[in-house]
Amino acid sequence: MNHGSRLVALLAALALACPALGAQEFQPPGSAREAGSGGLRLDLIAFSTRGGVDLSDGASLVLGSSFDVAELWSPAVRLRPSFEFSGSGATRALHLGLEVVYRFQPDSARAIPYVGLGLGYYHEGGGGESKLWPTVAMGLELSFRPAFNWLVEYHSLDRLGRHRLLVGLSTRGARSS
Repeated sequence: MNHGSRLVALLAALALACPALGAQEFQPPGSAREAGSGGLRLDLIAFSTRGGVDLSDGASLVLGSSFDVAELWSPAVRLRPSFEFSGSGATRALHLGLEVVYRFQPDSARAIPYVGLGLGYYHEGGGGESKLWPTVAMGLELSFRPAFNWLVEYHSLDRLGRHRLLVGLSTRGARSS
C-alpha cells in the first residue's frame, strides 16, 4: 500500500469513528445564563438618556445618561455608572455617579419600578465646589416598544440636599428575564 492510500484509509477510519456533527443552535447574548443563577455578570445590559430639572438653588436644566454594566448576585441588582450635566445662566456642573440599583420587576414587565443607592462626584465649573457625596435614585420605566422604555426618575444628590426630576428613554438587550 502506498503512502497516499494509507492516508485515505486513515481519514476514512477517522470519519467513521466520529459521531455525526450537527449545527450548533444559536443562542442570543445573555440567554445562556439562567435567571437567579447568582454571581457577577459584566455586560452592557441597559442604556438610558434623559433630561430634566435640578430644583435646588433655582431651577437648572439637567441632561444625562446611565449604563447598567453589571448584574450583582441577581438580574434585579445592577451596577449603574451615570453622568449628568446641569446648568443655568453662567453656572455649569458635572455629576459622575456609581449606584447599585434594585429593579422590582424583570425587563419584560410593562412597568419596572426601581431604587438605587450610590456615591457621586459633583463639580461646579468656574472654581466652584467639588464634592463626593451619597446619591439616591428612584424611578419607573414604562413599556414603550419591545426594547425601549419611557423613564421617569427622581435623583437626589448631596444627602438629599439636591433634587432632580428626569424624563427620558431607556433601552436594553432583547433578553427577557
